[in-house]
Formats: sequence, structure tokens, C-alpha cells
Amino acid sequence: MKLEGKVAIVTGGGTGIGSAAALLMAAEGARVCVSGRRPSPLAATVDAITSAGGQAMAVSGNVASAEDTQRLVQDTLSTFGRLDILVTSAGTANLTAVADMTESEWDETLETNLKGTFLAVKAVLPTMVSQASGTIVTVSSILGQRGMKGAAAYGASKAGIEQFTKVVALEHAGQGIRANTIAPGWVETPMTDTLPKDSGLRKFISSRIPAGRFGEPEEIAHAVLYLASDEACWITGTVLTIDGGWKAQ
Repeated sequence: MKLEGKVAIVTGGGTGIGSAAALLMAAEGARVCVSGRRPSPLAATVDAITSAGGQAMAVSGNVASAEDTQRLVQDTLSTFGRLDILVTSAGTANLTAVADMTESEWDETLETNLKGTFLAVKAVLPTMVSQASGTIVTVSSILGQRGMKGAAAYGASKAGIEQFTKVVALEHAGQGIRANTIAPGWVETPMTDTLPKDSGLRKFISSRIPAGRFGEPEEIAHAVLYLASDEACWITGTVLTIDGGWKAQ
């Protein structure tokens, strides 16, 4: 197993990419703590892991709260005794034109996506530094690299995550800590569920993806697993785009 003996925290682990990553890492031997605001989806992820013979726990909280994030790390250490992997999958999207966007809408997106990533990384660093090992996988988006109308706040938060992660990688490479980012394209998650399957917009987006379809969370999870594993031991400070060929055009 690729993650035998490892312990991972996955923020946003109740649904979508976060849940898929938690399930796959558990299947590869990791003990996993999932976090998020809603207890019910977290419980579903934990149940799926334990039903398959793995070990998991859930800690509810707001990723944009320093207090909640510190509690998440401490509860994980208290239960599992160590911490090796952080995956920051928690995020939100509010697609609003700049001229129509309120200050609170901007703040909510940046606080959840960018500040939430910062707080999670900052919270795990003392443990990873003390043990001279650790892997951080942050979650960006192709909209952090390409513009799209209505995605000013979302795109800015995701672009910020990429630059933030590169700096973390540089600052801690000499301490045995790796930090990388994945940048998914259009994926079947609760965020994209707002686009009806038969809608013209979904069909248009799919037609622009060379692979001809939206990705699945499990396909993104395999990239998370790779970056979290020792197979990627010489990879740090990079952004891995997973988009069905979108950016190749």
C-alpha cells in the first residue's frame, strides 16, 4: 500500500474531490481525518472508509477559522498520534460579475479558499517541521490560470493558492516537506451540479473539453494520491493541471 502507516487530513472531505481523495488514500493504507462545515457528508465519508476496513474520523469546523483549524490538527494528533499529509480541498465558488459583486461575496470566497488554505497549512507545519517530513497538496483550479467571466473572486483565490503553495515548498524543502498544487478542470462535483445534465451550458462546456466530458472526482483523487505518496518524493513546488486537455488548446 502506498500510504501504509501514514495519517492524512482532508479539508472539504465530505463531498466531491475531497471525499474521493480521502477514500482512495484510506484504501492505500492511510488513516484519514476529514473536515468540513456539515457533519452529515463527513459521516458518510467516514462510514464508507470504515465499512471498507479503513480507519477514519471526522472533525466539523470552518476552514476559515484559525481556532477550528487548530482543533482539527490537535484532534487528529490526539487520535492517530501523527500527521503526514494535508489535502486542502475545502472551497467555495460564487460566480458574479465584478460590477455586481458585493464586498461580502468577495470576502467569503477569499476567506474560504485562500485564507482557509493558509490556515490549514500553517496549522500542520509545526508537526511536519518537528518530524522533518510531510506532504501538502493544495487544490487550485484551471480558473486560477485562465480567465472566465464571473470568476474574478474564485480565480483570484485559486491563483493565490498556487503562488502560496510554491512559497511554502521553497521555504520548507530543506526540512523534508513537500508542497504541490493540483488544478482540476470541470469535474462532476456539488459545485458543478448546478449545471443541469441536459443544459445548453453544460453541453457547450463539454464540447470545449478535448476529452469530451467532465472529469470524475476519483480521477482527480489519483493525482492527489500520487503527490501524497513517496512516488513523488522529488516533486515539490509544482502545479499539476488535470483538465481533459482544456489548457492544451
